[in-house]
Amino acid sequence: MVKGSPVVSEPTYSILACLLDGPLHGHGVIKQTLELSENRVRLPVGTLYGALDRLTANG
Repeated sequence: MVKGSPVVSEPTYSILACLLDGPLHGHGVIKQTLELSENRVRLPVGTLYGALDRLTANG
């Protein structure tokens, strides 16, 4: 890993992957994350919005 590079958790990575094609509402992100991860990543609503808040705060 490159020094100073941010570490991204699997749920956060999955959220970003879902948003590559454009914006989605919360339920859409949760559903798409399940599909992309083949049911491995299950996002509770609090995890989704917490991750979105952190991503927004980090630019």
